Amino acid sequence: MGKSLDDEISSSTYPRLLGTAFLDQCSPAIRRIWDYWDSLRGARQMPARRDIDPLDIPVDLLPGILLTEVLQAPPWLRYRLVGTAQAALRGRDPTGQPVQGNYMGAHLGVAGDDVMLNYRIVIEKRIPVYTYNPVAGALPGGGSLRQVPLRANSSLLMPLSSDDSRVDMVFCFSELEEP
Repeated sequence: MGKSLDDEISSSTYPRLLGTAFLDQCSPAIRRIWDYWDSLRGARQMPARRDIDPLDIPVDLLPGILLTEVLQAPPWLRYRLVGTAQAALRGRDPTGQPVQGNYMGAHLGVAGDDVMLNYRIVIEKRIPVYTYNPVAGALPGGGSLRQVPLRANSSLLMPLSSDDSRVDMVFCFSELEEP
Protein backbone atom coordinates (compact mmCIF):
# COMPACT_ATOMS: atom_id res chain seq x y z
CA MET A 1 0.00 0.00 0.00
CA GLY A 2 1.24 3.53 -0.80
CA LYS A 3 2.11 6.22 1.68
CA SER A 4 -0.61 8.40 3.13
CA LEU A 5 -0.81 11.99 1.91
CA ASP A 6 0.54 13.27 5.23
CA ASP A 7 3.47 10.84 5.03
CA GLU A 8 4.25 11.97 1.49
CA ILE A 9 4.14 15.63 2.55
CA SER A 10 6.41 15.05 5.55
CA SER A 11 8.96 13.05 3.51
CA SER A 12 9.09 15.60 0.67
CA THR A 13 11.85 18.22 0.63
CA TYR A 14 10.10 20.32 -2.02
CA PRO A 15 9.78 23.97 -0.89
CA ARG A 16 6.07 24.45 -0.20
CA LEU A 17 3.81 26.09 2.37
CA LEU A 18 0.26 24.89 3.01
CA GLY A 19 -2.80 26.97 3.74
CA THR A 20 -2.16 30.66 4.40
CA ALA A 21 1.34 30.33 5.91
CA PHE A 22 2.79 32.04 2.80
CA LEU A 23 0.97 35.34 3.22
CA ASP A 24 3.71 37.05 5.24
CA GLN A 25 6.46 36.23 2.73
CA CYS A 26 4.95 36.12 -0.76
CA SER A 27 5.37 38.72 -3.50
CA PRO A 28 2.78 41.45 -4.09
CA ALA A 29 1.59 39.64 -7.25
CA ILE A 30 0.99 36.38 -5.38
CA ARG A 31 -0.83 38.34 -2.66
CA ARG A 32 -3.04 40.03 -5.28
CA ILE A 33 -4.08 36.73 -6.86
CA TRP A 34 -4.71 35.29 -3.38
CA ASP A 35 -6.87 38.31 -2.49
CA TYR A 36 -8.84 37.83 -5.73
CA TRP A 37 -9.45 34.09 -5.02
CA ASP A 38 -10.24 34.78 -1.36
CA SER A 39 -12.78 37.49 -2.28
CA LEU A 40 -14.63 35.04 -4.53
CA ARG A 41 -15.25 32.40 -1.89
CA GLY A 42 -17.16 34.53 0.60
CA ALA A 43 -18.35 32.18 3.38
CA ARG A 44 -17.46 29.09 1.34
CA GLN A 45 -14.27 27.08 1.77
CA MET A 46 -13.46 27.63 -1.91
CA PRO A 47 -14.96 29.42 -4.89
CA ALA A 48 -16.22 27.74 -8.05
CA ARG A 49 -14.84 28.06 -11.57
CA ARG A 50 -17.97 29.97 -12.53
CA ASP A 51 -16.98 32.70 -10.03
CA ILE A 52 -13.78 33.52 -11.93
CA ASP A 53 -14.13 36.29 -14.47
CA PRO A 54 -10.94 37.00 -16.45
CA LEU A 55 -12.09 40.62 -16.80
CA ASP A 56 -11.80 40.97 -13.01
CA ILE A 57 -8.23 39.62 -12.88
CA PRO A 58 -5.60 42.37 -13.18
CA VAL A 59 -4.28 42.25 -16.73
CA ASP A 60 -0.64 41.99 -15.58
CA LEU A 61 -1.47 38.73 -13.76
CA LEU A 62 -3.30 36.98 -16.63
CA PRO A 63 -0.13 35.63 -18.37
CA GLY A 64 0.73 33.61 -15.23
CA ILE A 65 -2.68 31.95 -14.78
CA LEU A 66 -3.31 28.21 -15.15
CA LEU A 67 -6.62 26.38 -14.77
CA THR A 68 -6.37 22.64 -14.28
CA GLU A 69 -9.36 20.34 -14.49
CA VAL A 70 -9.60 17.46 -12.01
CA LEU A 71 -10.85 14.37 -13.87
CA GLN A 72 -12.44 11.23 -12.42
CA ALA A 73 -10.32 8.89 -14.58
CA PRO A 74 -6.80 8.97 -16.07
CA PRO A 75 -5.08 11.23 -16.92
CA TRP A 76 -6.64 12.70 -13.68
CA LEU A 77 -5.47 16.28 -14.35
CA ARG A 78 -5.71 18.30 -17.58
CA TYR A 79 -4.72 21.88 -18.36
CA ARG A 80 -7.84 23.81 -19.37
CA LEU A 81 -6.17 27.21 -19.66
CA VAL A 82 -2.50 28.14 -19.76
CA GLY A 83 -1.47 31.80 -19.62
CA THR A 84 0.87 33.21 -22.23
CA ALA A 85 3.87 33.49 -19.86
CA GLN A 86 3.47 29.84 -18.88
CA ALA A 87 3.17 28.75 -22.51
CA ALA A 88 6.20 30.83 -23.51
CA LEU A 89 8.33 29.34 -20.76
CA ARG A 90 7.44 25.83 -21.93
CA GLY A 91 8.01 26.77 -25.56
CA ARG A 92 4.47 25.60 -26.39
CA ASP A 93 0.91 25.81 -25.11
CA PRO A 94 -0.15 22.64 -23.25
CA THR A 95 -3.83 23.67 -23.00
CA GLY A 96 -5.96 20.52 -23.30
CA GLN A 97 -3.03 18.25 -22.40
CA PRO A 98 -2.60 16.14 -19.25
CA VAL A 99 -0.55 17.73 -16.47
CA GLN A 100 1.59 14.59 -16.19
CA GLY A 101 4.40 15.10 -18.69
CA ASN A 102 3.51 18.74 -19.39
CA TYR A 103 4.17 20.44 -16.04
CA MET A 104 6.98 22.95 -15.69
CA GLY A 105 10.29 21.14 -15.94
CA ALA A 106 8.88 17.97 -17.51
CA HIS A 107 10.59 18.83 -20.79
CA LEU A 108 13.91 18.89 -18.90
CA GLY A 109 13.45 15.49 -17.29
CA VAL A 110 12.64 16.89 -13.83
CA ALA A 111 10.80 14.35 -11.69
CA GLY A 112 7.14 15.22 -11.36
CA ASP A 113 6.34 13.54 -8.07
CA ASP A 114 6.40 16.81 -6.14
CA VAL A 115 4.45 18.67 -8.82
CA MET A 116 1.77 16.00 -8.73
CA LEU A 117 1.92 15.97 -4.91
CA ASN A 118 1.16 19.71 -4.89
CA TYR A 119 -2.00 19.04 -6.89
CA ARG A 120 -2.90 16.12 -4.64
CA ILE A 121 -2.60 18.32 -1.54
CA VAL A 122 -4.89 20.98 -3.03
CA ILE A 123 -7.42 18.38 -4.15
CA GLU A 124 -7.51 16.16 -1.05
CA LYS A 125 -6.96 18.75 1.69
CA ARG A 126 -8.88 21.49 -0.16
CA ILE A 127 -6.31 24.12 0.79
CA PRO A 128 -3.93 26.39 -1.15
CA VAL A 129 -0.33 25.33 -1.75
CA TYR A 130 2.42 27.91 -2.22
CA THR A 131 5.69 26.84 -3.82
CA TYR A 132 8.97 28.60 -4.44
CA ASN A 133 11.62 26.92 -6.56
CA PRO A 134 14.03 27.62 -9.42
CA VAL A 135 12.96 26.36 -12.83
CA ALA A 136 14.30 26.40 -16.38
CA GLY A 137 12.33 26.74 -19.56
CA ALA A 138 12.26 27.79 -23.19
CA LEU A 139 13.33 31.23 -24.31
CA PRO A 140 10.37 33.59 -24.83
CA GLY A 141 8.87 33.21 -28.28
CA GLY A 142 10.04 29.61 -28.63
CA GLY A 143 13.58 28.55 -29.33
CA SER A 144 16.11 26.53 -27.46
CA LEU A 145 15.93 25.68 -23.77
CA ARG A 146 17.48 28.05 -21.27
CA GLN A 147 20.89 26.98 -20.02
CA VAL A 148 20.44 28.63 -16.61
CA PRO A 149 17.44 28.56 -14.29
CA LEU A 150 15.25 31.56 -13.78
CA ARG A 151 15.91 33.31 -10.50
CA ALA A 152 12.63 32.20 -8.99
CA ASN A 153 9.31 30.59 -9.70
CA SER A 154 6.66 31.25 -7.11
CA SER A 155 3.35 29.52 -7.60
CA LEU A 156 0.09 29.47 -5.73
CA LEU A 157 -2.34 26.61 -6.34
CA MET A 158 -5.88 27.20 -5.05
CA PRO A 159 -8.87 24.84 -5.04
CA LEU A 160 -12.08 25.47 -6.96
CA SER A 161 -15.28 23.53 -6.37
CA SER A 162 -18.71 23.63 -7.95
CA ASP A 163 -20.29 22.19 -4.77
CA ASP A 164 -17.85 23.51 -2.07
CA SER A 165 -16.99 19.91 -1.25
CA ARG A 166 -15.12 18.17 -4.09
CA VAL A 167 -12.29 20.03 -5.82
CA ASP A 168 -13.00 19.93 -9.55
CA MET A 169 -10.49 22.53 -10.72
CA VAL A 170 -7.22 24.03 -9.50
CA PHE A 171 -6.63 27.74 -10.06
CA CYS A 172 -2.91 28.44 -10.23
CA PHE A 173 -0.81 31.54 -10.63
CA SER A 174 2.93 31.41 -11.27
CA GLU A 175 5.22 34.38 -11.06
CA LEU A 176 8.48 34.12 -12.97
CA GLU A 177 11.48 36.37 -12.49
CA GLU A 178 14.41 36.73 -14.86
CA PRO A 179 17.94 36.57 -13.35
